Amino acid sequence: MAMTAKERKRQQREREREREKALDIKPYTMELAATERAAIAEAAKLRGFEDQTEYVMALVYKDRDMSRKENVCTYPDCRCPFDMGPDGKCLVGNPRKIEVENGTN
Repeated sequence: MAMTAKERKRQQREREREREKALDIKPYTMELAATERAAIAEAAKLRGFEDQTEYVMALVYKDRDMSRKENVCTYPDCRCPFDMGPDGKCLVGNPRKIEVENGTN
């Protein structure tokens, strides 16, 4: 027996809820001025993004990756007051350079 439009819509909503639950999707709201929204829209369009959220997330990921490369543990050449922990972890919490290069952190 064929499904009705209502049944298809219900199944679609169910799949969306399952996907959101599996990905732990939560809303994220920002208060932006009109000029800020316009700047995001313009930059996203210039870079070929159809979705402004994807553009903003691309900026976040790029910044995160650059920060990880800049803020690495350089032990024993660092100037922090700690020695390397017995488990080979930085006691300040910075990733080791090799971890960043290999993408393990």
